[in-house]
Amino acid sequence: MNVIPANKKPFFELNHRLSGYDMLTLATKFKPHRPAFETALAAGFQAAEFWLDADLLANEDEIADLASHYPFRYALHFPNSGPIPDEALRSAVTLYRRLNCTAMVIHQPMFDRYHEALLKLDPKLDLAIENHVLDLDRFAQWAERSPGLTLDVEHLWKFTLNDAPFATLMEHVELFLKKWASKLQHVHLPGYQPGDEEHQPVHFSEEMANHVMTRLAEHGFTKLVVSELDSPFQSLEYLKKDVEMFDRWKKSLETTTVSGC
Repeated sequence: MNVIPANKKPFFELNHRLSGYDMLTLATKFKPHRPAFETALAAGFQAAEFWLDADLLANEDEIADLASHYPFRYALHFPNSGPIPDEALRSAVTLYRRLNCTAMVIHQPMFDRYHEALLKLDPKLDLAIENHVLDLDRFAQWAERSPGLTLDVEHLWKFTLNDAPFATLMEHVELFLKKWASKLQHVHLPGYQPGDEEHQPVHFSEEMANHVMTRLAEHGFTKLVVSELDSPFQSLEYLKKDVEMFDRWKKSLETTTVSGC
């Protein structure tokens, strides 16, 4: 990969955000079932995004109780298809509140259909609309018009930039953050490389991930960055390697901080 010059804040300005929830957190994504929690915990994750549908939301109380036994930060992914009954809408909002979630990720069609009902239940919900198959003009319109954003870096690179060179991706990530970082609530960061299949472990594309996470940190992002994995990769082996990659990235910032002081 070609690395573009970083005309950014000095790394030592990030030092005060390197601990606790003042720093972005790597998360994994799964259906909220006990084995998935256990695997994420054993791998060393500190956060999770839940994949949800109306049937799962019928078990909101059970999910909240289970999740409360794990030391994770949480985000919710609103169901991708409907119809979503009123009771499931109430359950989504209740689960969000009970787990003190950082965001509720939502696809544009579901936002258009359900955002009024969701915000009526809780006007303080951080609804974060995810980018999908958008050209550059529509990507800018999505970012400008949406009240809150989930930046899916894989979708940006694969669909919006059509597998452009790495330097082009980073230019657009930086432009996005300069304009819309204040609206960014959530990030999806699978380990994508041009030509790859979607939803692979983030450590599959470590250099890309390191640069994206550094830009996010420089712009003050402190919520969840999700290694969004398909089922074949939902194993302890792959999840551990994701956490090890994230730990290397944090250590690299600490090392740069020490050398810059």
